[in-house]
Amino acid sequence: MLKFRAVLVPKLWGGEAIANLKGLKSAPASVGESFEISALPGQETICTTEGFEGLTLTDLIARYGAELVGRANFARYGSQFPLLIKFIDARQALSVQVHPDDAMAASLGMPYGKSEMWYVVDTAPEASLMAGFAEDTDASRFEEMLADGSLMHRVNVYATSAGDAYYIPAGTIHSIGAGNFIIEVQQSSGATYRVYDFDRTDEAGHKRELHVDLARRALNFCARSDFRRHIEPVPCQPVTVVRSPYFVTELLRADAPVSRDLAETDSFVAMVCFEGAATLTDQDGNTEHLTAGETLLIPASTERIDLRPEPTFACLTARV
Repeated sequence: MLKFRAVLVPKLWGGEAIANLKGLKSAPASVGESFEISALPGQETICTTEGFEGLTLTDLIARYGAELVGRANFARYGSQFPLLIKFIDARQALSVQVHPDDAMAASLGMPYGKSEMWYVVDTAPEASLMAGFAEDTDASRFEEMLADGSLMHRVNVYATSAGDAYYIPAGTIHSIGAGNFIIEVQQSSGATYRVYDFDRTDEAGHKRELHVDLARRALNFCARSDFRRHIEPVPCQPVTVVRSPYFVTELLRADAPVSRDLAETDSFVAMVCFEGAATLTDQDGNTEHLTAGETLLIPASTERIDLRPEPTFACLTARV
């Protein structure tokens, strides 16, 4: 079982919720993202577990291969770790944006596109987010929306509540609105194409770059309105949140001991704790303590995990 030092990423739109959840006494101002498990070049998380200190995910895969990530994942992804897992604190709204799919990413020399999911941990009153066009459109009409300022009226807006989940396939126009605290699980990609940023400026008075040409190429212009589902927990049992071609995520809330049989999983399992704490013990008697704001990577070679909440525990898990 492996822990990593999170990479805190200041953002124009970030706040203090991540530092507060993690109990950090000093943190950069306006942290928008915490990369919990990341293999992105330049933003790799470093292992802090005794015996593995200083190793990146790439180092660990090179050393342990399928034992760490699973046989099918190692055959499919090789030395590349396929997921990026984050906390996101949107004190202000994120830009309206889109991500490329695998085919577009490959044409641009990137290993992955970027499909993602969000699990809403907490919201401010009247918080919302945007996902998908509300009506079928096309590239020409999209340009007109940008020119006449009507884009924000042509996308789906969802009022958010804790326990909501969203799957955002690559190509979906979207924006996380102000007041949302979210766990994001995504393909391991940093490719983001902004189409609108609310005319904000940084401290130097500069607007952030937009990427309209790339966004036009990436966008799925077909209307959809089924991005949201609300996840009702079942005490001490994992509940599926999202099952996609790229990852499976589950919600686990526990107020009593839980045992999970992982022998047939053939994948690492990341556990992102957002509430409470627990002690975890594997089949060999190795133990690890996990508390709110921490993330644990369980290797694919792990056959069983016994979890003892202290006194309650809530996490989102992710595997491939």
